[in-house]
Amino acid sequence: MVRKSWISIMLCAAIVISLIPAAAGAVSSTTTQVILYLDSTEAYINNQPYTLEVPAIADKGRTYLPARFLSETLGFNISTNPVTKALILHTTYSYIEIDQRAKIVTDNGTILPFNEYVYFNKDGRLLVQMAWVAKAMGATFTYTGSEKKVELTYIKLPAGSGNINPSQPVAKFTFEKPFYRIGEPVRTIDLSYDTDGQNLARTWGGLKDAFFQAGSYAFFQPGTYPITLTVKDTSNNVSEVYTKELTVIDEVFLTEQEYPFYYAKEGTSFKTNMSLLSLPQVPNSVRYDTSRKLLVSDSPEIITEKGILYQDVVKGKGRLYANHQNGMNENVTFAIVATNHTEQEVRIRTTNKGEVYPSPLANLIGHIASVDFLLDEMPDEYLSVKPRSSVTYKLFPQFSPKYGVNTFYDIETDGEVMFTFVAMDPGAGVEQFDQSYLPRLPYFKHVRGTFPSSDIYIEGRTGGVPLSAPMRLSIGDNTIEPYIRGFDAMEHREAENKGNYGVNHHIRIDNPGKIAILFRPRGGNFKGPIKINGQLVMAPVSGTLTTSSGVYVLKRTTGEEKVLDIELTPPAGSYFPVDLIFYPLKTLN
Repeated sequence: MVRKSWISIMLCAAIVISLIPAAAGAVSSTTTQVILYLDSTEAYINNQPYTLEVPAIADKGRTYLPARFLSETLGFNISTNPVTKALILHTTYSYIEIDQRAKIVTDNGTILPFNEYVYFNKDGRLLVQMAWVAKAMGATFTYTGSEKKVELTYIKLPAGSGNINPSQPVAKFTFEKPFYRIGEPVRTIDLSYDTDGQNLARTWGGLKDAFFQAGSYAFFQPGTYPITLTVKDTSNNVSEVYTKELTVIDEVFLTEQEYPFYYAKEGTSFKTNMSLLSLPQVPNSVRYDTSRKLLVSDSPEIITEKGILYQDVVKGKGRLYANHQNGMNENVTFAIVATNHTEQEVRIRTTNKGEVYPSPLANLIGHIASVDFLLDEMPDEYLSVKPRSSVTYKLFPQFSPKYGVNTFYDIETDGEVMFTFVAMDPGAGVEQFDQSYLPRLPYFKHVRGTFPSSDIYIEGRTGGVPLSAPMRLSIGDNTIEPYIRGFDAMEHREAENKGNYGVNHHIRIDNPGKIAILFRPRGGNFKGPIKINGQLVMAPVSGTLTTSSGVYVLKRTTGEEKVLDIELTPPAGSYFPVDLIFYPLKTLN
């Protein structure tokens, strides 16, 4: 998965960089000074503050700097080898190839130890050894260990200097095919070069802004299109404009509406004029698992006074779900207290949890708690409650004004336990809970209560035949899976879980075929994880989705999958309903 992520991210970044000039505003025409700190995103370029996407690190006694940042700052080019797909770094003194698949690094033809010269972080981002890249650039560096501070100085000589050959670079390219059909991705092979070995910035003309993936563009009308390329070296010498005619024949490969379903990059959105609400629902059957009850504490969602937010008993399996915001002008302690009113010791086993420390970002806390819960990576935890006593099950002592908290806990008890969701004085614990009278706060909007089910299973009834037409599954609109009804144990009234928050949805479609799995928020902003055949997919990767985002590409299947399993839970701070859209992909020749 790391390899896939690296190829997707770095090839896309490499090609985008190769299609546009190097960022002129980031590179001084004389001297560039870069200051950064290990394990920090703080940096300075010529004394101007800059925030890194990826921090520099130290590993096994070597210092590694983010490659893309150095490329943009010091002005060397990143491209890809069209045959081996190796990453190519053109610096002042070096031609470097990094083949991540083969684990090979070459510098001007010399093979270097891969694990010493390059480093890939957990997100697949490339970092390069500081001493090596400084030498390749002709830069100098110092490192101050007490401050974990790196200073790079790069002196760029002006065009015409006696140390730089000002010869003109050559722009040249070809197409992978002699002609293309309407809606067929157009791929180019860059053959440009500079006799001095300087890195080149590229400017393309005539390539239409269709959906971009690995250097692919599509044209949706037959005809002949002039495509141009101009390159510029680091001495600011510009090539002659190179022009090559692209021929698009009058034969349809994909229509303009079909194209993004096949080629829009996973993790991006696109607009479509397809009538999505008119798509039929996937035939399905729904089962509510009643083996685990659900306690939801989400009212009053905004806490305006201290007291008991919700309280009920669990004996056996349960899920504790809380979502609250501190609406007071002072810090409070948020806690879940477990009380044993029986004469026998009771043991609580926590089998899964999703939790996040209090934050003012509503989308963030719901997203992180949902990720944590769907990952289900924590080992089981155990807690004993003695007879006629209380213990703090969970405690968040620093719950600041305007901050929110979101938690999931799957538990199993071997006896009856009263669980209380409570807001108390700052720094309070179970002693204050036992000794103080805390009022039961009244219900106010949102969801509160005990519900008979915490998991919903939706099975697609397609007869095991691959999908042949676009279809959807609507989640959270009270149609396919009606809102679960329960009971508010504090106010002794019926309760309804609108949106089915705290509920995990398990969706299965047998033999789905080759499809694009798309996501569309219908109720408002959305930010959350979705698990597809065991792989966690973020919707979206960064930021939030909105009703105006169009459709978001989660994943495409290969057609070889025997089953499609999807898990999702409504993230706090996000709005439902949402649609999962399944779009069959025909075989392209």
